[in-house]
Amino acid sequence: LNCYLFRTYVPSMPDELNYFLSGGFAGMLGWTAAMPFDVPKTNVQARYDTKVVGSYFPELFKIARERGIRGLYNGLGPTLIRAFPANAALFLGVEMGKKFFD
Repeated sequence: LNCYLFRTYVPSMPDELNYFLSGGFAGMLGWTAAMPFDVPKTNVQARYDTKVVGSYFPELFKIARERGIRGLYNGLGPTLIRAFPANAALFLGVEMGKKFFD
């Protein structure tokens, strides 16, 4: 799971730092792509009226209509702040585990 850019432009970077940074940025990219689908789901789950069934797409369209595309990225900042260290540690742990058990 080495990052090609880090290997190309910073060849002297230690493997551990490469794994850490690659994991952090990959997690941020993943959440940026997933956020528009996660916000409507979270809104539906947070409603008090839980008897509404199949309301994901109406919620998605409601957010897009009322707040625009930016509304689908509501809460992205804190999510990215959380995603970097969590995914960086995950990638580092997996890669170090693979080295340890090889």
